[in-house]
Order: sequence, then structure tokens, then C-alpha cells
Amino acid sequence: MGSVTLPDAGPAIAPPPAPEPAAGLLREPAPAVFPERVSGPAAEPPLAVPPADPVLELLVGPGTDRTVVTLVGDLTMSTACILGRVLSDLVDQGHRFLVLDARALGSCDGAGWTLLLGIRWRLATVSGRLRITGLAPRLMSSCVRLELAEVFELDEA
Repeated sequence: MGSVTLPDAGPAIAPPPAPEPAAGLLREPAPAVFPERVSGPAAEPPLAVPPADPVLELLVGPGTDRTVVTLVGDLTMSTACILGRVLSDLVDQGHRFLVLDARALGSCDGAGWTLLLGIRWRLATVSGRLRITGLAPRLMSSCVRLELAEVFELDEA
């Protein structure tokens, strides 16, 4: 069984470095626009916590009549394109019955559901099937709210 870990996609281009002040010149801080708003403890900026790097791990298992892809992590806009590439490659290789094991899937955003719809449609054009198993109750209710329960072959966790 192979394993692929997909880190969050970073920026395509690194931001340019801040220009250095000319020799002999010191950069002075910009004056506050609203000094009456910046006094006291409430003036401190909120603590910025960087978001956690979403990761999706894929485990592709060989199967005789079906191919099982285990999803571990979050299926989000930043990981959906890579999952799409893997699933598309499987369809291109002749796999016609894909089973997504979603027992360890933490979340799925709109990009993830859209990707899964696209793969399901692609499989349908070649008489294939997509089954999603092990959806957590929260994700299953999202599927029902989005009216996708009738579209996918679903099995609850």
C-alpha cells in the first residue's frame, strides 16, 4: 500500500524582502492615525496564530475488483487538486470502481465535495462507480444538506 502526504500549498512566489534604509538614515515609525484609540491595554494587537497546515494522507490499496483509497486528514481547497490528480490517474489506468475510505477524514470543504462530484461524473462516463465509506455523522449530514447523499454511494461510519 503506497502513501502520499500532501502538505498545504504555500505561496507560489516568496514575498520580496523589505528594502533596507539608506546609509545614515533611520526609519522612524509612522505616527498613529488615531492616537486616542491606541492608548491603554486594548490597543495591543490581537495575537495572530498561524493556521495549522492542512494535510491529507492518501493510502492507495491494490484491489482485484475495486481500488480502495484511504483519506486521512482534511480534504480542502489546498489538498483537493492533489487528490484529484491521484484519482484521475487511477481512472486513466483503468480502475473503474473506486472506494474512498473516509473514516479518518477530518473535514471536507466545498472544493472537496466539488472534486468528488467531478470524479464521480468522470467514472460514470466510463461505466465506473465511486463509493464513499465511513463518513463521520457530521460529514454525512453535510452530504445530506448539500443533497449529495443520492449522488454518491455512501456508507456511514
